[in-house]
Amino acid sequence: MLNNLLLRLGFRGHDGKAKPGNLDENGNLKVTLSGTIFGADISDRPPANSVPVGTTFVITNAELDAWISNGTDWVVI
Repeated sequence: MLNNLLLRLGFRGHDGKAKPGNLDENGNLKVTLSGTIFGADISDRPPANSVPVGTTFVITNAELDAWISNGTDWVVI
């Protein structure tokens, strides 16, 4: 039943069989990290261009230092 629904919605793999739509060319599921990332220190922060715009990074210290990604850089908030 699910396979038929996926096929009707146009989700087909290279082999013509039903596939979920969020797969890359190798059949791996594509995922997106979003929301808020917490870390113990600045070394835990990923590159700003590796997360969706608007993702925040917060260091879990007394000040709760925080940055937001603009897609290129981390901007202090």
